[in-house]
Amino acid sequence: MSTATAQPAKKTPQKLTWLNIVGYGSGDLANNIGWRMMSMFLATYYIYMGIDPVTTANIFLFARFFQAVVYLLAGNYADRVKPNKNGKFRRLVVIFGVPMMVAICLMYTIPANAEMGVKVAWAIVTYLLYQLFGALGGVPYGALLGAMTQDQNERQRLSSSRMVGGALFGLIVTFTLAPAINNVKDQAALAKLMLPIVCIFCLVGALIYVFLYKTTIEQIDVPTQPKVSFIDTLKAIFQNPALLILCFATGFYLIATCVGSIGPIIAKEVLANGADAGTLALITTLVTLINASIGVIASPFGPVIARHLGKKGGWYLGCALGILGGVMFIFVTNVWLSLVGLALNAIGAQFCGNYVWGMEGDTVEYYEWKTGKRTDGAAMAGLSFFRQMFGALTSWLGPAILAFTGYKSGMNVAQDPTVAENLRLAAGLVPLIGFVISAAIMFFYPVTEEKFKQIKAELAERHAKAEA
Repeated sequence: MSTATAQPAKKTPQKLTWLNIVGYGSGDLANNIGWRMMSMFLATYYIYMGIDPVTTANIFLFARFFQAVVYLLAGNYADRVKPNKNGKFRRLVVIFGVPMMVAICLMYTIPANAEMGVKVAWAIVTYLLYQLFGALGGVPYGALLGAMTQDQNERQRLSSSRMVGGALFGLIVTFTLAPAINNVKDQAALAKLMLPIVCIFCLVGALIYVFLYKTTIEQIDVPTQPKVSFIDTLKAIFQNPALLILCFATGFYLIATCVGSIGPIIAKEVLANGADAGTLALITTLVTLINASIGVIASPFGPVIARHLGKKGGWYLGCALGILGGVMFIFVTNVWLSLVGLALNAIGAQFCGNYVWGMEGDTVEYYEWKTGKRTDGAAMAGLSFFRQMFGALTSWLGPAILAFTGYKSGMNVAQDPTVAENLRLAAGLVPLIGFVISAAIMFFYPVTEEKFKQIKAELAERHAKAEA
């Protein structure tokens, strides 16, 4: 957390180049090697490896709560790291990002023939390692955006670039893992399928972090802060109303994405129930493609929508599309129209996600304007903490929905006929509720585009007086 008054930059910040923007966005491509492999496949992998849905849900819940606490501590740590001539946030991303890639590989090495206790323990330990390194690297990555520029349009381009970067990895896994995962015959074959592909992904991810370090810049001075307590970090979060509103609005839109983790199972049991292997592979690929590729389609529209509607207006648009998608999935049983409903849900979530990181940077200036204190690390840690808390609930909800509907774990297990109907209802209703609540919370967000112009001008005036 930052407790000292921010000092003005030593020189006028330069305009970001396309390479700076691409370099920053590439970092989220690397981040999403873990995120996508967790959110799209890990629950399915655990369940197909024989771990029951309730245990799977509890593993996700515990591990994400653990990461939420680590995020708070990581924010405190990031604020106190001394910068060198190249800044400080970029090197932290690399230092913790590479071990995270190793942990991702380990998550997909559960021994197929091991006792169930060994499988569960293996899942817990490796998942906790991923969450630990993911938090320690995720906070400086998010804070890097604010250290690169104070320009609103550039921040929005950076925010959109990271969404595109993450979505690009989703496209890659769509055409590698998705077509095969539901046609694997046993657990040994599943392990043989997953591990080599994941290892290749992680090697590429480690190299991408190096690319980010070489192509991004830190030009907004963020002073090194004295050691502060955990309580001080919490105060900086809870005394920033703009940040809190953003945190809760973000949390509920994340809840709306909960069915993504069980996408292959929804494809098999709801949309392609009883279909032949070829149709099952096609539907599974399409469901994964929807969850993974929407960012490539939706993210470029983020800055355009923000210019016309503002970031709040873009958020409302995303929620409206998500609500419509939930209604369609519940009431329209045609397979292709159901896929349209899933697509609208994913587009809605992506539109909301387009604005999260740019708005997080705005809340830092808002808090500095209100209090005279700049809290880059604490703001990022606070948003990350709430994202992880709600992410824990989101990760728990996917497998919990399976348990609630009576789904049986294991490979190629016959399911009760009521499972498909119950899954359709839950997969539409839970996201719908999440989007409604998210839109209602965002109504109270105070930092509109006009307000931010006022804040930026007044801060510039204060900094000029401080220099005089």
